[in-house]
Amino acid sequence: MLDLSPKTNCDTFTGIRTTTPLLLGMEFFSKPTRQDEWEELQAMQMERDWLYDLDQAKSYLRGRKKAIVVTDSSQQIIWTSLGFTRMTGYTFCEVYHKRPSFLQGEKTQPEIRSKIRECLTEQEVFKGSIINYRKSGQFYTCDVHILPIFNKRQELVNFMALEEEK
Repeated sequence: MLDLSPKTNCDTFTGIRTTTPLLLGMEFFSKPTRQDEWEELQAMQMERDWLYDLDQAKSYLRGRKKAIVVTDSSQQIIWTSLGFTRMTGYTFCEVYHKRPSFLQGEKTQPEIRSKIRECLTEQEVFKGSIINYRKSGQFYTCDVHILPIFNKRQELVNFMALEEEK
């Protein structure tokens, strides 16, 4: 291993002059679809034999304010897009096997909670707006389209939430 003095390590870039500012860790409004996210969804579709046109969800992999959440049939999170992390502040590891209802809080409308619960129980589509909470505690309004996903044998295998922050 190379043994450099602290002075060498600290002064390595002091003589560099840039003509344009460096952009480190900057997020742009619209990001292209990550091919691996799309491939992960396609693999999930094939593995679980989904009877669902996945192309409808593709646009939710783009943009700063869009996300996809996939749960199992018992409504525990099994996959999220990177948009979910940008939107909520939670990483996939922090939410794995939690129910999406953990994002709800004091300002979440009770009638919306009830309607979502009813639609999921009846294996029906829910479409509406809800107030959710980020990891930081800040609330935000989100348009949510929750779809029951069936396999080719008409068995419920997953739920998919397509989300867009207002």
